[in-house]
Amino acid sequence: MAQRDIQEIPVASGAEAFLAQIRSRGVVRYIFANTGTDHGPIIEALARTATEDPNDVQTLVVPHEQAAVSMAHGYYNITGKPQVVLVHTLPGTANSVGGIMNAQSANVPVILVAGRTPVTEGELPGGKSRPIHWRQESRDQGSILREFVKWDYENRSNKNLPTVVSRAFRIAMTEPRGPVYLVLPREWLCEPMTSTVVSRGPSEPATKNQADAQALGTAADLLLEAKSPLIATKYLGRNPEAVAALVELAELLAVPVVQLLSYVNFPTDHPLYLGTQIPKHAKNADVVFLIDIDVPWLSLSEEVLRPDAKVIHLERDPLFSSIPVWGFPADLAISGCSEIALPALIEIVKRKLAHDPSLRRDFEERRKRVEAEHHSMIRERDARIQAVRNEKPIHPLWVSRCLGEAMDEKTIVICETVTSPLGEAIDLRRAGCFFNTPPAGHLGWGLGAAIGSKLAAPDCTVIAAQGDGAHMFSVPTACHFTAQKYGIPVLAVVYNNQAWNASISSTRELYPDGVAHKTRNFPGCDLSPSPRFDLIAQACGAHGERVEDPAELPAAIRRGLKVVREEKRQALLDVICKSPI
Repeated sequence: MAQRDIQEIPVASGAEAFLAQIRSRGVVRYIFANTGTDHGPIIEALARTATEDPNDVQTLVVPHEQAAVSMAHGYYNITGKPQVVLVHTLPGTANSVGGIMNAQSANVPVILVAGRTPVTEGELPGGKSRPIHWRQESRDQGSILREFVKWDYENRSNKNLPTVVSRAFRIAMTEPRGPVYLVLPREWLCEPMTSTVVSRGPSEPATKNQADAQALGTAADLLLEAKSPLIATKYLGRNPEAVAALVELAELLAVPVVQLLSYVNFPTDHPLYLGTQIPKHAKNADVVFLIDIDVPWLSLSEEVLRPDAKVIHLERDPLFSSIPVWGFPADLAISGCSEIALPALIEIVKRKLAHDPSLRRDFEERRKRVEAEHHSMIRERDARIQAVRNEKPIHPLWVSRCLGEAMDEKTIVICETVTSPLGEAIDLRRAGCFFNTPPAGHLGWGLGAAIGSKLAAPDCTVIAAQGDGAHMFSVPTACHFTAQKYGIPVLAVVYNNQAWNASISSTRELYPDGVAHKTRNFPGCDLSPSPRFDLIAQACGAHGERVEDPAELPAAIRRGLKVVREEKRQALLDVICKSPI
């Protein structure tokens, strides 16, 4: 560590030294904590070092680790700043794995910190002192989640805490970003200390990857020569600055854009937007430009592409080396971060157009054709929604439309509706207003992520839209407790179809003429009778309603939003939807 960056400060223990390192990063606002017997030194250190500074690190009690990791995930989505999740030894680590899987698949840099069951048997302060300390210990605690973190380490000396904590943050924030795991044995947390060395300011990650200029020039040539190009993306919008660049590129070349709605990657009301069905449009394209997308279509055996089509793939790791088997085609695989590669590509395209204006000859005709297709798509979408608006039980498309109409410029939607379309049914005009289920698909992310998002954006309205199964996975009592304790008003809307629709639809897909489909008997998939989610929320001080009439839904949403915005209190709507069984 460079001497010019450091300062020595007094501390009383290893735990205080650790907290000093966290504070010195300058990015951590919250420690989402589920404490245990290993955290006594940290609890004491937090009490000893508490300040009146409202900007100091705040510890939030979250009574389940899945919810805690999801809250940190949601906070990062809004701010781009990694937060700390504090969990209890082996059990807390095990409970956090689902959330860490989600964070890893979405490249979210959660700093997961766990205590370790004491190592010694009374020889040192902080050693084993309770019966569980013998049976709770594992040989290798980090092995539980090592596959899903970028780095893990068990601290062995308080002298190198500055290096260890700095390394955790730098690795987490270096592309491709992702969670890291730090284990703190209780003996070292208890160890008396007089001072520790801190580095003021953030631990800067390694620089982002810029794509090779020659490769970008080749991509520009392919796009300029194409008669029917197509752009497809999935998670470009996790960097909001990249969205404007994508819009500029699409408008410059009159290229249609399709997206899988993990984020708002491209405004859905833009006339060059053609929806979410990539194979439908890719089969007619002579150049397909894939940007920040891992799975563009679902079958490698199906003829999705024209035989003469060229595929360009821009991603930080366009070969997806972390995925064991991945065989999608790419004639030109470009390593680079889209938020810096696309502006460079745009400049190359502009130079080529200035040199040869005749390259524009097909642009206007293509633009008119794509715009006509866009308007036709919107009319068809609206017609489908109008056709089901009065269905009872309520059709999920109608729930989505009502939520879309209730959104304003300061609304953020956290979507975990899984099989119920939401993003596809509403207009998403603004980057950062919509976040969908992480690619790993470990359910139970949505409500916690909404609470974290609200913490990050207190002036915005945050709506968590979840299926009933996903809502149960989110440990709703733990989430409602935290929202009540700290006054975090979010609106939860449960698409309650009383079934595991993902399991049902998969069974029907594999066995379209099977017994399960014919008899409408899907063992293990029926979630009726449904719990009264509204009453569970009310038990934690929330406004709760059960909605069964489609005509009453818009007013119920307005009431929920009024509670959230004016009373600053959480609310939940349990919307009874059409069952897939």
